[in-house]
Amino acid sequence: MTSAPQLPNELWLQVFSFLSWKDKLSMRCTCSHFKQLMDESRPLWRGFSVVLKDLSRYNRAFWRSLARRQLDSVSLRGGKKRDLKLLAVWLPLLQALRLDHWKGNDVQELKRFRHVHRLTLTACSEPLVNLQFLLPLGSQLTALSLCNVQLACPPPQLLASLSQLTRLRSLVLHHDGCLMIPTLRGVISQLVNLNFLSWTMINYKRLTRDFFCSATGPGGHPLVVYADFLPSSLLSLTLCVDLQPEDLHVVSFRAPNLQHLHLEPWSSSSNLVRLIPQLFPCLKTLAIRHHHVSDEDFLGLHQLQHLNTLEVLDSFYRPDPKDPSWVVYKPSPRLLQLISDLQKLTSHKVRVITSSHTDLLPCGCI
Repeated sequence: MTSAPQLPNELWLQVFSFLSWKDKLSMRCTCSHFKQLMDESRPLWRGFSVVLKDLSRYNRAFWRSLARRQLDSVSLRGGKKRDLKLLAVWLPLLQALRLDHWKGNDVQELKRFRHVHRLTLTACSEPLVNLQFLLPLGSQLTALSLCNVQLACPPPQLLASLSQLTRLRSLVLHHDGCLMIPTLRGVISQLVNLNFLSWTMINYKRLTRDFFCSATGPGGHPLVVYADFLPSSLLSLTLCVDLQPEDLHVVSFRAPNLQHLHLEPWSSSSNLVRLIPQLFPCLKTLAIRHHHVSDEDFLGLHQLQHLNTLEVLDSFYRPDPKDPSWVVYKPSPRLLQLISDLQKLTSHKVRVITSSHTDLLPCGCI
């Protein structure tokens, strides 16, 4: 049998490129040659993320290993100020950082990360009394997510800090409902590159018509009113609200070229899925719930000529109707058959996801 070192490194790296992250890590542990070869190949680890906690347990060899791979995405759980300093020393080229269950409101050390353009803070143990830590990152951040946080800063300060992030393309702010923002007009007018916005509406019984921009439309169903403000260039949309068929018609009219739709209404989606091929013919990715959707409507999604990914959000079933507490968290036989039939109708061009893929950075509360 040919020994590993006698084969060209380029050939080994080509083989390794087809492995999953789990298999790459396993292969890396087989011998020192593979470990060095894989660690020094940055393309092999592009998109790789790690979750770190209790940084005191990691030795220098561990940090050198991450540094050689030029890791660019990290989720830090239960960290403190000193952890940011250590992280910046070993991984100064980080591009994406998530601080999960942060144990203090002092995050000023974020200024050390000069290449971070995606930042997520979630489940902070203490209120955020100010957002001054964002100012040094103003020229580099393209995605900001503040999820499950308690904001203790005045609304004008919050809006002023966000307005400085002029390169933002994605903004997520899910707080505990303690902050009432009078309007987002000023922020949105400054964030000219923004194309994704997710904002907590816990304390709003009804938005003012000029919450997002100057009002021009008449009153009516809330979603219908605010859909009038959707730009025609909109390509991606998540709808996790109470929806009626007429709402989808309005959204379709305002965003005719929509390519990515996440549809998860509060009520049943049984009367909505059948409308999707007609209203959103340009869809490339779609996320839906399938319970209470008829087989005919589910299979009707094959009419979406550009669809390449379908995510089923409720891949579980109850085997015994008499025992609703018994839930099996995997695709039901019916769903598996529907997926098989759909893939046949689309010549297997559509990839169907039944378990949510893992990306460490985005907010996961919706």
